[in-house]
Amino acid sequence: MFTEIEIKSIISSGEGYNAEFKLSFPSKIKEITEEICAFANAAGGTLLIGVDDSNSIQGVSFDNSKHSSLQNSIREISPSLHCEIYAMEIESKEIVVIEVPSGDNKPYVFSGAIYVRQGPNSQKLTTVEEMRDFWYMAAFFRQVKIGVLTLTLEKKQ
Repeated sequence: MFTEIEIKSIISSGEGYNAEFKLSFPSKIKEITEEICAFANAAGGTLLIGVDDSNSIQGVSFDNSKHSSLQNSIREISPSLHCEIYAMEIESKEIVVIEVPSGDNKPYVFSGAIYVRQGPNSQKLTTVEEMRDFWYMAAFFRQVKIGVLTLTLEKKQ
């Protein structure tokens, strides 16, 4: 869970590879879930709802219904993914913070598609070639991660 100072730092840095701002909840909650899926397929990130594109805190209403809808939508990501979702008051305005980890089991799929971060934007992979390249890259990094863990364990023994 981020502190108010950390959230203000994210906001002042603006949107980017690891940060996305939404002024309000979109009419289709799946738009938020697509962003979450993209962060999981990348290095992780933070989604702030109630912040506009000019880095200004506008605030947003976040009730149990929206929270449940969001959690239900996130459950549709495969393999399963755990995100921290909470409301925070900053400058007397409530925003919603969604912390998304970099997934250990890439690729993550939502609604039959793979979403990835491309700089400050999320993109749906649409061609077989794009999906294959991403799959190979994810497998490569998984092997590197396992190799580093193995080397570390062998060195300690």
